[in-house]
Amino acid sequence: MPWREKFGRAKLVILGRSKQMQTVASASVSSHAPQRTATYGAQPAFVILPGDTGSSTRVHQLHQLEGKPRISEYSPSPTQSSQSRSNTPFSEREWLCAGTIIDDNKPLPPLPPANADVPCCTLNPCQYNGSRTNLQTGAFANAHHFTIGSAYLNDLPFEEDMAARKERIGRKVLERLATKGMPSAMLESKERTYAPRCNEDTRKTLRTRILKWSRKENDSKRLLWLSGPAGVGKSAVAQTVAEELKDEGCLGAVFFFSRPNDRSDPDVVIPTLVYQLSLLLPEYKDLIISQFEKDPIIFDKNRRTQFQELIVEPFRDLHCLAKLKQTLMIILDGLDECNDREAQLEFVNMITRYIRTERNLRVRWMVCSRPEPDLMRAFLSADCRAICHEEKLEVDDIEAQADALRILQGGFTEIRERYPDQLPEDWPDQSKVRLIACRSSGHLGFVSFIIRFIGDKHYDDPSGQLDVCLRFLDGVKSPEDLNPLHALDLLYTQIFSSVPKNDLPIARRILGTLVLYGSESLTALVHLNFLGLDQTTFYRALQRLHSVLFIPPATKSASNPIQIYHASFSDYLRDSTRSGPFVLDEEAIHFDVAMRGLAWLSYRCRNPSDHREKLAEPSWVPKKLERITVIDSVCNFAFTPCWKACPLVSESSRMVLFNALKTFDFDLQYMRWKDQTREFAHFIRWLTSLGPQYKRFIVIDNFYEGNVNDRWNKGEVAIWHYDRNPQGFVAPFGGSASHSERYSMHLRIRTHNFTSFWLAVSTSYHPYFEY
Repeated sequence: MPWREKFGRAKLVILGRSKQMQTVASASVSSHAPQRTATYGAQPAFVILPGDTGSSTRVHQLHQLEGKPRISEYSPSPTQSSQSRSNTPFSEREWLCAGTIIDDNKPLPPLPPANADVPCCTLNPCQYNGSRTNLQTGAFANAHHFTIGSAYLNDLPFEEDMAARKERIGRKVLERLATKGMPSAMLESKERTYAPRCNEDTRKTLRTRILKWSRKENDSKRLLWLSGPAGVGKSAVAQTVAEELKDEGCLGAVFFFSRPNDRSDPDVVIPTLVYQLSLLLPEYKDLIISQFEKDPIIFDKNRRTQFQELIVEPFRDLHCLAKLKQTLMIILDGLDECNDREAQLEFVNMITRYIRTERNLRVRWMVCSRPEPDLMRAFLSADCRAICHEEKLEVDDIEAQADALRILQGGFTEIRERYPDQLPEDWPDQSKVRLIACRSSGHLGFVSFIIRFIGDKHYDDPSGQLDVCLRFLDGVKSPEDLNPLHALDLLYTQIFSSVPKNDLPIARRILGTLVLYGSESLTALVHLNFLGLDQTTFYRALQRLHSVLFIPPATKSASNPIQIYHASFSDYLRDSTRSGPFVLDEEAIHFDVAMRGLAWLSYRCRNPSDHREKLAEPSWVPKKLERITVIDSVCNFAFTPCWKACPLVSESSRMVLFNALKTFDFDLQYMRWKDQTREFAHFIRWLTSLGPQYKRFIVIDNFYEGNVNDRWNKGEVAIWHYDRNPQGFVAPFGGSASHSERYSMHLRIRTHNFTSFWLAVSTSYHPYFEY
């Protein structure tokens, strides 16, 4: 085994003598920087390495053999080992004899006198900043009778050098994890400031059971699945349990999925968990740093590899080293809101296999989700049932009914205290409270929305709002005929019914863009400008929807997006059987986003044309912002939604879309969108797959298997596209699409000018644009 792999970083000890004292100096020998290794020539040097037992250390000789460094144990001659210690006083170190076992708790062996058997030679002047200089200070001050070759010497203590390097790499690892992960999905993120949580007495029995399970040391069931319908409070339970575990020091990490708030990407989950665990456990962080040093692209690998190398193996090492003193809980909430169904099942399968194979590791998992069919099959499989404890959030059980009443009582008390001049102390009548609790059927989401609706500050009329709710609830004929979501749907319908008719189309347009194309970059300011709405129209259309939406004030519109309080509202809007006349017109939304996107992207042409009058204009620019800042923000958002929407435009509107594409300049500043290649690549594929009447829009010049680099002319746009099935992706482009890992094609989009592209598709490419 090469000496660098065997010994890694060590202390290179250089022996010498001065007039006043013997000097033993040290320098770092780095396995990662071989160019810094000394050229030793014929002069022996010594390496201090950990000994085989206890705290002892063995001295080895490092010499050259056939031009390559070699390490061997060095045993001094009898003459050397029998010499007595020099009379010259020592400073801090004793003479080190090669081959000697050094006990850290005892003085080092004596220094033999300089003689023919111990190599000593004159110190050569050193190169420093291009000049030859004698060392006057530091560890080598006044030393002579030895030679330093071309070694790189670090005059810092070895421990200090290593600590600084470790801290530097640690910071880099955390920065990479934060970039690859999603901090907004963590427990205490700013985006989750108003996260749902249980009241002190709600879901108390369930929370007690979960906490009790989390503390069991010998329970083989180390996975808990908490399931329940939409809106019943799974996220509130997860949030509250996480906070209680954090107070006990037993929370490892969390990830809160949310489709409406754009926390649905499965690829950010593991980096987010690893980031939190690294902050919590220094020993775990050291293992992640070590893994990063061995494999710097580990954070770019697939989820299964990351799970194995960043979670399974580090916790196995912690267990072997007995470094983990308490059992930790990792929580995934809202797994059904992950935007990839295959990824949902992958997480369940990875966790299941991990628990089954690593039986002694002190980590537990809690997963919360709706009982979707795929997830039910995964959690109820034989392998999973053996290691999984299941809890259900029942809607109409005794505890849920009592909790619903508690939520109502507490909510009405807060409203009474907020409006002491409007409301008497006995408001509302307890019969009305019990009626609402009964109609809720124990659905905590229902009662929470009721309280939010009655106490809405934008109305400032809690008594009138309560009367509206009671009249509405009187229309419910029989609880047996209604499921809990139906009751919630009735409330959503009532809220929508309060929106003025003139504002309703605008409200549906705003919500459609949010539900179908929402992201963190769709702030309220970007939202209204993208749709061409002025500030007054935008906020007036949403005025009656504060019970279901978080709408940032105008002063924070540039940084905060609209947020839907719960995904059940999004589901309601997309299901015509539930929302009736308020259902989103998805075809109209796709067309609207495609056309508005093309208008805004025209700002980003590399060679702007004279048709500036066709450009969209910002409809509202706050006083503290520049116009160009608003335009940049809208254009940054518009790119991906535009190309995603085009293929979804209905046949009846397609000709209008293509008339807009005819005049669109595709020679854009694509580097502004960096790695957002996916939707644009699929847009090109869609153009290619259309019928003959649309074929003239795109011309394919070349199609072949292999890499594009040998044919690509700099200046043309190259699209590096990742796809799991490259052969299937390139099928519409024609050519001999036999099985290959890489495909490349040169094509031109022909509108009012020609724009050339190279499209390269592979399973190994990192998506990005390049000129």
